[in-house]
Amino acid sequence: MKQHASKPSGRSTAHALDRTEFRATHEESGFDGCVIGESLQDPTIVNRLKVWRAWISPHEVLSDDQGTMSLWHIYWVSCRTADIERIQATLKPWRWYAHFWRGDDMIVIYHDARFQMDRSDRSSWRPAIEHGRRKGIPDEQLDFLMLPHEA
Repeated sequence: MKQHASKPSGRSTAHALDRTEFRATHEESGFDGCVIGESLQDPTIVNRLKVWRAWISPHEVLSDDQGTMSLWHIYWVSCRTADIERIQATLKPWRWYAHFWRGDDMIVIYHDARFQMDRSDRSSWRPAIEHGRRKGIPDEQLDFLMLPHEA
């Protein structure tokens, strides 16, 4: 990012740098996405993303093949392609996925597969849905919910 000299604003340098860092990160954020904290081997990866909405399930949900029930922490985020790759690398192998969208592009990732599809053409979703079904994910969880990004 090109830096321009400017008059002092009276703000601290740290504050100015934080705003510059946020602006650079926001400009590089090409995708919005949905990630469930419990799906990640390292859930702290969410701390490095811009979270714009969070929701905790009101009831415990089946969370692994051992019968563990837990509340799900669902995050809607903005991220870059490199972040999607990092998230995929930390997804647990059970019935978990994350999905991301930008315009009509949508990406669904499982720990062992990645699907690129047309968000507006539901027939293009079929391979990602079938992969999820083979893992035992219920159909009602394969809706790839995309909320509007409200700034």
